[in-house]
Amino acid sequence: MTGVRKMFVVTSKQMYAAECNAVKRGISFPQLMENAGQACAKIIKKHFCISKENPRNVLIICGKGKNGGDGFVIARKMWEYGCDVTVMLACGEPKARDAVDMFSLVESAGINIVRYNNNLTVLKPHLEKAEIIVEAVFGTGFTGSLDHSLSVLAQAVNAAKAPVVAIDVPAGADCDSATVQGTVFKADMTIAISAYKPIHIMKPCSKYCGKLVVADIGITTDDIKNIDSVTCFTLGTQEVKSMLPKRKPVSNKGTYGHALCVCGSMRMTGAAYLAVGGALRCGAGLVTAAFPQSAYPAIAPKLIEPLLLPLESNFEGTFAFSAMAGVIEASSRATAVLAGCGLGFNKDTTLLVTNLIKEIKKPMIIDADGINALSTNIDILKEAEAPIIITPHPGEMSRLCGKSIPEILANPISIAYDFAKKYGITVVLKGANTVVCDGKTDGIYVNATGNSGLARGGSGDLLAGMAVSFLAQGMKPFDAAVCAVYLHGLFADEVAKNTSMRGMLPSDVLNYLPELFSKFE
Repeated sequence: MTGVRKMFVVTSKQMYAAECNAVKRGISFPQLMENAGQACAKIIKKHFCISKENPRNVLIICGKGKNGGDGFVIARKMWEYGCDVTVMLACGEPKARDAVDMFSLVESAGINIVRYNNNLTVLKPHLEKAEIIVEAVFGTGFTGSLDHSLSVLAQAVNAAKAPVVAIDVPAGADCDSATVQGTVFKADMTIAISAYKPIHIMKPCSKYCGKLVVADIGITTDDIKNIDSVTCFTLGTQEVKSMLPKRKPVSNKGTYGHALCVCGSMRMTGAAYLAVGGALRCGAGLVTAAFPQSAYPAIAPKLIEPLLLPLESNFEGTFAFSAMAGVIEASSRATAVLAGCGLGFNKDTTLLVTNLIKEIKKPMIIDADGINALSTNIDILKEAEAPIIITPHPGEMSRLCGKSIPEILANPISIAYDFAKKYGITVVLKGANTVVCDGKTDGIYVNATGNSGLARGGSGDLLAGMAVSFLAQGMKPFDAAVCAVYLHGLFADEVAKNTSMRGMLPSDVLNYLPELFSKFE
């Protein structure tokens, strides 16, 4: 992922550590506050087309800590832009030293200051005339829930007609746990200071942030990277576009790799169709579909582009263990292998998967029932001679690591990272915010695309097929997984706009891939 601009996702402690690194370089904390307020003011000015000829009435609601200090700087800058500015003290007089200094500059400028004091009568006329509301009540350190006074204030702000801009974190939201207890200030736009925080991208509470913009305040990538913990990051469309394998004017099918998909069974023929379709639609030059002979009548008519490799099946309609020789022979011609989608879970398939991990010398993705097979002998991963990607959902991850599903849902990043590091593999832990990590790459990817329309059988098969396609085309395992996860969610978001989340099928996303990929070429 060299050269790709990462959008870091940091906790409150990590952000403070990065700020301390910046201070060590010579930037003072007061200067960082000044930089933050100025950067936010510029973003607001640009977004709302503010100028001397087009001033706005701006209400800036400030807390008594450093977030309120940022708000005081914003107030001063908006006043300099010619706006009619009112600063409302939501929690009384500022207490943080730097915030006190910034507040004194607001007072010196003669900017209108009002005190909320739990008095809606004071609040109402300012909300009614405001054209923009800036909320700078709490920053990244807030936990718990708003008290009654601030809850009333939040409800009034949420009911106002003016758009709300939150500074760093909407007040009432817990930055690190990405949760909300009780009332929260709902933002139309949130300006993240220096980097995203978990609340900005983790569903479902990310919805309270509205549109996201990152403010550059002078903290560098090195300031963030040089902290004593692994950082998370997310990516946007342009970053992913730059990572995708390029199509060459002079090329042939061999140029773009050969994906072998060992998928399907009598009961799960669609898994093979979706996985193979994903591999084809994402650009692999050749795709071989290996499936049980007994499923040939159901699978073969759906697959006209790939090479077909029907192999021995057992009485359950899944691969027989004797199919292993055919799979290994086919893998010698492939550049990447996918095993597991719709495979079925029995003694034959378990032996097949565990032996393939030991024998196959090509990068390999293990999905679905392949992961269930792994759970019977997880240490087999340490015998793999080629890179391995696993793509579990929380239930499958629970069987792999022995932790409960609630534990995994509460700590997906740390659990995925620890598992990846322990076994030396790439983990794609699927969920509302899918996590990708390999325990060694510089950072953990947290995905922000996708919607609940993907919460149905077959979506994971399509994702696995997309990932093996990128892997076959020569991408590194981590990069292939990240691109597949991002695009899988992005394309589902586009499909949902034209259909619905309720009625959307994985095959709808598959069929939409060619049109959506036109934007990436």
